[in-house]
Amino acid sequence: MNHDEPITLASLNLHGGLTARGEPFDVAEACHRLKADVITLQEAWRPDEQPDVVTAVAAELGAQVRHRGLARNTSRALLGVGTDTGSGTWGLAVLSQLPVTGYQEIELGRAPGDRISRAAQVVTLSTPGGAALRVVNTHLTHRFTSPVQLMLLTRLLSRRLARGPEVATVIVGDLNMPRPGTLAAPRYRATVRGRTYPADRPWIQLDHLLVRGPVRVSGAEVAEPVGSDHLPIRAELSVP
Repeated sequence: MNHDEPITLASLNLHGGLTARGEPFDVAEACHRLKADVITLQEAWRPDEQPDVVTAVAAELGAQVRHRGLARNTSRALLGVGTDTGSGTWGLAVLSQLPVTGYQEIELGRAPGDRISRAAQVVTLSTPGGAALRVVNTHLTHRFTSPVQLMLLTRLLSRRLARGPEVATVIVGDLNMPRPGTLAAPRYRATVRGRTYPADRPWIQLDHLLVRGPVRVSGAEVAEPVGSDHLPIRAELSVP
């Protein structure tokens, strides 16, 4: 097996499955269009009384799924996303067609002025060549302290995962900061360059893919719109 065989990692803020105008879009189709081995999602919506689209599309893709709720027993209307008052859970999800060998969560707390307590999913995957890849999916605060949360995340990652040899690591998601803010993650390299928000007329990059350690990036891009108010990002990665 070629140890340098690349995998594709994509990330998308789903905006609760609604367009910028509050109209539903096809979340399953959006995930299929990303054509990725691993998909990280933010603002994933799981209604209490209806089927969970993210879990269903994971099954269609032959992927394992890990969910992390950030706000439970709430509604998209209460979150300021559309007008739907049905109860559900809003949070993060990772879909992986690669074998999952480890899973952890890191609590980041609630930033001043934010209604949501933030967290990160840490998913360890086995790449085609057998090397480990750690994917950290997060959605940081929309307040101005997002770089502080990013710095906290990198410190907690280093502290919790310090044992053993260095593992190729990717921090990915809606980091809610422009590109210069990612300098708050020391020793991480920014990859994707391009504006991601708002999707219809993007003027700022809020979605990022940062890498650290023995990982090669052979391509990184902002992808075409799929319905959300954010544009997706994608990258081809390989771990020697």
